[in-house]
Amino acid sequence: MRQPKAAQTTSAEAIRILMVTHVIPFPPAAGNEIRILNMLNWMRRQRYQVTLIICPLDGNIPDDATTALRDLVHELHVFDRHSVQAHGLHSVTIPLDSDCCDDRLSTIQDNFCPGWLITEIGRLTEAITPHIVVAQYVFMSRILRMPEHARCLKVIDTHDLFCRKQHTAEQYGMKYGLSLSDEQESRLLQRADVLLAIQATEQAELHKLAPSSQILLVGFDQELPTVDRTRQKNDLVLIVASSNEFNVRGTQDFLDLTWPLVREARPDAKLRILGRVCGRVRSTDPSVELVGYVEDLQNEYDEATVVVNPCRVGTGLKIKTVEALARGKAHVAWPSSIDGLREIGDVPVAIARNIVDFADSVARLLDEARERDILETSSRRFIAENFGPEKVYSGLAAAIEEHLESSTESRSIVGT
Repeated sequence: MRQPKAAQTTSAEAIRILMVTHVIPFPPAAGNEIRILNMLNWMRRQRYQVTLIICPLDGNIPDDATTALRDLVHELHVFDRHSVQAHGLHSVTIPLDSDCCDDRLSTIQDNFCPGWLITEIGRLTEAITPHIVVAQYVFMSRILRMPEHARCLKVIDTHDLFCRKQHTAEQYGMKYGLSLSDEQESRLLQRADVLLAIQATEQAELHKLAPSSQILLVGFDQELPTVDRTRQKNDLVLIVASSNEFNVRGTQDFLDLTWPLVREARPDAKLRILGRVCGRVRSTDPSVELVGYVEDLQNEYDEATVVVNPCRVGTGLKIKTVEALARGKAHVAWPSSIDGLREIGDVPVAIARNIVDFADSVARLLDEARERDILETSSRRFIAENFGPEKVYSGLAAAIEEHLESSTESRSIVGT
């Protein structure tokens, strides 16, 4: 385990938060990484004292990630699974699953949040004495069952509904390994006092799955970056995607089926694909450039004429769509890309219903500067009105404040 940085000087009244995740949120590329990093940045601005525990599934964390995260949080603890197993600690077991006696659930949780990690978190909790405990993903919810956290506000940032994942995967003829039944997910969700839903449809579903928990809509916060429209090129299409299975399949389908139709209409069109998806898709078309991971995307967005989201299915909030809109780009996508957005209002995105429609929309926006300009202006307004950090996190901030006030009152009553 890497040692935490020296504690910062904070007031005795600092709100202490313990967050546990398997996700390495820096450098941010995938949507879940961006979400966690944004939340940590917001917590820092709120002057919350955050202890971040990361236990990556592959056991590795880059040095630059460690450096960046140490500067962001109060304490950082990183656990290397390979090192722990080498020292024989993997045999430690903690009986925390009496609320969901299910062999498959236990196996999944053993992978994400094994017994030895619970033991280590217990030791840290004694020193930290957190007010709030946040499990990133339902598979980390074992930490909420720890006796040490009995008086804490217990939160799960759900990210996704895994009981809906298999239905989504089946649309691509795929099997999703972490899919859960409604009953299985419900058992894990009910460990929390507060559940964070990333979009309104999932918020409604969570009310059914965990009726005794408080369900908060905490979407994706996105501030408006500075953009330079003078750098926009002609006939340049951009895709930014991570390497999850849905993105891989959607991007490959776009390359095989949609892009040739775009090229028929716009022979000079070029396609740049960024992100980890590039390692899992293929193309021999000379008009296509598989760039790979790019740390700073702003220049790429500035130069693009049109941005597309080729993922036809999925759950959660499509963060790459939100990012494209924040950067004022004309955007083409499938209907699923505005799940969680259409409930807010009219989404300034060209929505395609089939492959031909998708190609036609891309080609038309490459050609029609006036239509692009309308979408570019509307997209930034849509983000500014709905995705500011103050609005996104207001419910969570209120829940934290309410818990602290309740805890103070309880201690006062006990002391009388």
